[in-house]
Amino acid sequence: MPITKERKEELVAHLAEDLNKAQALILTDYRGLPTAELATLRNQLRGMQAGMRIVKNTLMELALKRAGMPVPEDLLAGPTAVAFCYNDIAGPAKALNEFLKEKEIKVKGAIMGGSILRGAEAAALATLPSRSQVFGRLLGTIHAPGTQVAGVVAAGIRQVLYLLKARAEQLEKQGAAT
Repeated sequence: MPITKERKEELVAHLAEDLNKAQALILTDYRGLPTAELATLRNQLRGMQAGMRIVKNTLMELALKRAGMPVPEDLLAGPTAVAFCYNDIAGPAKALNEFLKEKEIKVKGAIMGGSILRGAEAAALATLPSRSQVFGRLLGTIHAPGTQVAGVVAAGIRQVLYLLKARAEQLEKQGAAT
């Protein structure tokens, strides 16, 4: 049964809304994947605050135009599944790449920050550190100077304490000798 024009407009509006929320989109082929495996992948991505949709290319093109994003017509050829990365880009990209590698299916490309990424550029998204890793590194970088200052101050105090302890032992030995 064909989709009505009103339903298509509603789908495009929902897609455009999702596109505006997403930090990145990863476009992939899904031919040869059973529905059960696609459902498993969707559930895995949902746990990472991401989503995946099977999208008709013409509707995706209209939604991209409506959202003011570039339209990669070459990537919208053939069956297309779109992963929406809402918060973290690296986690869902890694999960998607690992899943597709097992099935010998490749990522077509990605859209991130208004740029179209193809081939190796899109695959590089999976090598990015996750959001929590970036925050951890940032926190470590911010914390390091304070730790170093505390170490220098503590070393000075420690030296004074060792000097006082040595002097006290020296005086004890002199007092015991006399």
